[in-house]
Amino acid sequence: MSLVERSGLSQFRAERQEYRMVFAVTFPIFFTVALVSRLLPARLRPTPFGQSGVFAVFRDAKAAAHSVLPYAFMR
Repeated sequence: MSLVERSGLSQFRAERQEYRMVFAVTFPIFFTVALVSRLLPARLRPTPFGQSGVFAVFRDAKAAAHSVLPYAFMR
């Protein structure tokens, strides 16, 4: 969260920028988990996944990040 209180549209822009920075920092972690879950046997996978494909690992990591990161911005 920001240490400086802002109001209105500037606060929205600041929070959006913070979200993007946190996403950029945590995406490699989610990508690693998605990649490892593809390599492990089905019974050891931390998260289930659907269709496979070349970009499925990126899609799964992005979906995981977008589902977890909003909790960091709850007040």
